[in-house]
Amino acid sequence: MIRKLSPKEVKRRNKDFEQTRDIVLIAENMTYARNVGSLFRIADALRATKVYLTGESHRPPFGKDLSKVSRGKEKVVTWEYMQLTLDTIAKLKDEGYTIIAIEQCEGSEVYTDIEYPEKIALLVGSEMFGLAKKSAESADRAVIIPMYGKGGSINVHVALAIVAFYASAK
Repeated sequence: MIRKLSPKEVKRRNKDFEQTRDIVLIAENMTYARNVGSLFRIADALRATKVYLTGESHRPPFGKDLSKVSRGKEKVVTWEYMQLTLDTIAKLKDEGYTIIAIEQCEGSEVYTDIEYPEKIALLVGSEMFGLAKKSAESADRAVIIPMYGKGGSINVHVALAIVAFYASAK
């Protein structure tokens, strides 16, 4: 029989899960506030080391409505704003991270077909335009999620969650 867990039981169970990778999230020019709020929830669920918001990305503090989306995770997840994505990428490469762009690029690989290193920085771009050309070119690798329908992409925070949770489990 299946029994739904209480909120207290869910929190207790989640403490048993260990994150084996050092995962950092980078959002470049993510201007839709709800996507940024969702990004913080994803970061918390992953136990991401840090979130970097760059360029024109919406940043905390969030108002009451947006805090409902983020569930207040911007208050517990470590984050930093850096104007230039290229500076963020260079900093993280110096710290030993492999930069993986979630972007449709020449040479992009299906996200399930690669080995993920211990230290990864997942890079996503603008909801409308994706990553800037130089940012995409600065990544070590690029991955895509296969699209089976007529649309060419899915919402940026959803794509990030799919790849991030897959990478964290491998």
